[in-house]
Amino acid sequence: MNLERKLANLKKNNLNIKSWKRTEVLKDYRFYILGANMLAMPWITTGIFVYQSFILSSKDWGPFVIAKSFMAYSTLSVITLFISGFLIDKFTSRKILIYMNIPLLLSTIVIILFDNPNISFLFLGLIGISNGLANVLGSSTWAEIYGVRYIGSIKALTTALMVFSTAFGTALFGFLIDIGFSIEQIAMVSATYISSALVFLFFIRNKLNPIKN
Repeated sequence: MNLERKLANLKKNNLNIKSWKRTEVLKDYRFYILGANMLAMPWITTGIFVYQSFILSSKDWGPFVIAKSFMAYSTLSVITLFISGFLIDKFTSRKILIYMNIPLLLSTIVIILFDNPNISFLFLGLIGISNGLANVLGSSTWAEIYGVRYIGSIKALTTALMVFSTAFGTALFGFLIDIGFSIEQIAMVSATYISSALVFLFFIRNKLNPIKN
């Protein structure tokens, strides 16, 4: 009986959540803070992957160091995918989101501070953890906050932004390399972006609950 009552209450609560239209989402300041955090992974990792030869030469690593380190990236991405699904079911995406880019931030600090080739495994492993979190949170967060009725149009918008951000990351990394930035300086730029986005997210973390009809 208690289980039936809980299921009924859950269904009722879901029906009472407001479903936002895309035009309404674009007027919500929270969307831009969430978006800034969601877009960190695409533009930073695209820049890293495209310009990995620049990282190798800057760090004086062997030609296959990063290629070997992709094992850590892939393994931790998959493990995090499974774990993040469980955590989201238990705590909701809104509470997990604040942790999504912390491993990515740590990876930039690692590349700034260390030159040992073995650090590449930690570097890409940390990126893999953020990637695993981002792949799940990238869908569930929007649905939790803005409802599911118009989630297709919202996802179309966020996917377009992510595609743009990958192009932006490639262009920005290339520009910074052309004007003489080292990989450590590029990592500082990335870390500054991630930190700024996290600070804004921290201040609105208690304002991410869905609005009731």
